[in-house]
Amino acid sequence: MMLKPRHLPRLSFERRVQLLLAPYVIGIVLLVIIPAAVTFALAFFHYDGLTPPVWAGTLNFVLAYTDSLFLLSVQNSLALIIVPTFLRVLGAFLVARLMQRHGRFLAGFRAAVYLPSVIPSAAFALAWLWIFNPLYGPVNLLLAELGVAPPAWLVDPAWAKPAIILMSLWQIGEGFLVSLAALQDVPPELEDAATVDGAGAGGLLRHIILPLLAPILLLLLFRDAILTFQESFTTIYFLTAGGPYYATFTLPFFIYEMGFDLLAFGVASAALWVMYGLSGLIVILLYIIARQWNIGTTDETFIL
Repeated sequence: MMLKPRHLPRLSFERRVQLLLAPYVIGIVLLVIIPAAVTFALAFFHYDGLTPPVWAGTLNFVLAYTDSLFLLSVQNSLALIIVPTFLRVLGAFLVARLMQRHGRFLAGFRAAVYLPSVIPSAAFALAWLWIFNPLYGPVNLLLAELGVAPPAWLVDPAWAKPAIILMSLWQIGEGFLVSLAALQDVPPELEDAATVDGAGAGGLLRHIILPLLAPILLLLLFRDAILTFQESFTTIYFLTAGGPYYATFTLPFFIYEMGFDLLAFGVASAALWVMYGLSGLIVILLYIIARQWNIGTTDETFIL
């Protein structure tokens, strides 16, 4: 006797979407929500990782705020976020605009623009550590050949931040791809009509392209600001280790020093939540700017 094959019940589209998102949701809960909750609770205790935690109330927040290095780290973090974020998004958009059309060699150029974004942070930082070497780095050798006095870059407090900002401008690959995809979705009829009406390249960019892509660029600003704030530790650690003379000592470095050098995990947790709060303030500030410019972020505004 032959057995009839059993048919599994057909799942609805909503159920299939939920199953696809389940691993992502589980990862968010296990790797983000639970650690964040534990860190928030730890911010109210004295804990060195060796002895049982002792209740401290809000003292850890007071200790973090009154530390002179904390305020310096916040200032350095904001300086290394605000300027690079706008320059990176602007650079990604302009490069995408230049490479929007199809050409014989444009595919290779697009891959070259994206390539630095897939290089691990440690390898990328070590490469730029050689590029910015004040004695035999290619940047200073080129400047010397041009008759320009080369700066000391990463060993000079006045040039350490500009060096890190300049280095970060090479990692625009993700923003470049998003901007390029958005530009490809702009109806060509709009550009043709504007050209017929006498709009030049500048007018076309200002009055047609930028208003259509404003929500996309705004989201890129959100993402880049938050990721730069939280993920700059590795690069700065390899390049300057927070120096010279605390010129690049950022808030992630303050958290690292409190937690793993001084074993003050309570103070480190309090500083971490301050960093989360500053990330939220950056998003709110960008949102206010978007509202002032009448930039919407609803689903309809992304239909170009």
